[in-house]
Amino acid sequence: MPSCIEPPRLISMEVSTNGRSDCYFRILTNRNVKYITVKAGALDAESLDDMPLDFENILPPLPYQEDTWKSACITRNPSSRQVEATLSSADLPGVETIWHPRMIDYLDIERTEYLALLTQECKWKADPAPERMVAKTARFHWEVQYMEAETRMYQILEGRDIAPKFLGHIHEAGRVIGFLLEKVPDGRNAEPADLGICEAALRRFHALGFVHGDCNKYNFIIRPDGQVVLVDFDKAKTCADPALTEAEIASLEGQLAETTGRGGGLMPFDEEDSDRELEE
Repeated sequence: MPSCIEPPRLISMEVSTNGRSDCYFRILTNRNVKYITVKAGALDAESLDDMPLDFENILPPLPYQEDTWKSACITRNPSSRQVEATLSSADLPGVETIWHPRMIDYLDIERTEYLALLTQECKWKADPAPERMVAKTARFHWEVQYMEAETRMYQILEGRDIAPKFLGHIHEAGRVIGFLLEKVPDGRNAEPADLGICEAALRRFHALGFVHGDCNKYNFIIRPDGQVVLVDFDKAKTCADPALTEAEIASLEGQLAETTGRGGGLMPFDEEDSDRELEE
């Protein structure tokens, strides 16, 4: 019997609302992911608005089922005014710091809850007794640098009981685009009363020669036993200046007292409020 071919499906998008910047789309066909860049001015605002539901008719015909290309660039010919597509088989950038033995296929992750634009609570389908985990992945090429920075940091923190357990690298057709973490069991966000234990945890991190760079209260997860787990290391940097580490410590009290929700990147948000992430 012939294999079942699924129609292409738009799973991620980054769209310019003013029409003066390039727009990016990520399309899944069976188990292949294609990346489409629509150059500024190639499509009008109405067409861009209709892309999520009708991209196959809006874009030039593309061979989505073929493995001979990975990305396409959509432009408008200045002479004919026709919309044209240029296909490319060039490799896309991926995380280069590969240190954990486990590799997890992005398509084998089942989302259970949004946490932030690049972060989701999920289950790994290959796990015989799937538990809730946290996946952090890049959708587009410019986000790979954040995954690279955090992957390196988690390698340094491995076994130090400072960060969540790193469960493996997430790849897309062999290209590493993120990582899988344990979901801290019964963890909660830090509160003002946790200042002492959060400060102690941050000093342990500083002792390794780094500043965190984003010490909002949502990046301090408190376990039921009172142990503090730090998360979100994409802004962490090496630092040997005691003045900078002390300044970060001094900022903690105000950060833990914050009530506006600023920095709540690991908090659930309403999917209807964002047209940038369409993953099913």
